Amino acid sequence: MSLNNIQLKPNMLADLYHQTLVQTSTTTVPESMQLKYLGNNQKNIVVVVRHEKIPFLPDFELNFLANVLSACKLSMADIAIINQQHCHESELKSLIQTEGKSILLFGTEPLSIGLPINFPPFQIQHFDKRTYLHAPSLTEIEQDKGLKTKLWNALKAFFQI
Repeated sequence: MSLNNIQLKPNMLADLYHQTLVQTSTTTVPESMQLKYLGNNQKNIVVVVRHEKIPFLPDFELNFLANVLSACKLSMADIAIINQQHCHESELKSLIQTEGKSILLFGTEPLSIGLPINFPPFQIQHFDKRTYLHAPSLTEIEQDKGLKTKLWNALKAFFQI
């Protein structure tokens, strides 16, 4: 048996990743729109990303996001990750209106999700009883120490930590 063909039983896999596995859930939006998101959204934090060829995030971005959330004393259970590429603008608006109080946009401009306002990266913006923050993509941030610092400072204010 080669290392590429190792098969683990579900309980062994759960033991290895007991704090990092996430589940995919569906939101309760109108019947015509069943939009899937990653996470449990327990704290009504919607994270909008943009990737064409994958459902949510590449593994390295998901790991980076999990580390950022951990630093903010949050977890994947607290958020809902939605990929803007795989939904219509009306579906995204509906999810934000029904499920979101805090909205993080990574690699996504505010105007592209239907907001009538645009604001600079790393600036906290209050609009329509929600709080928004947009930043470059997670890949760009992960590779640039200056962007990491800007994100951390913005998230401390955003989550009041």
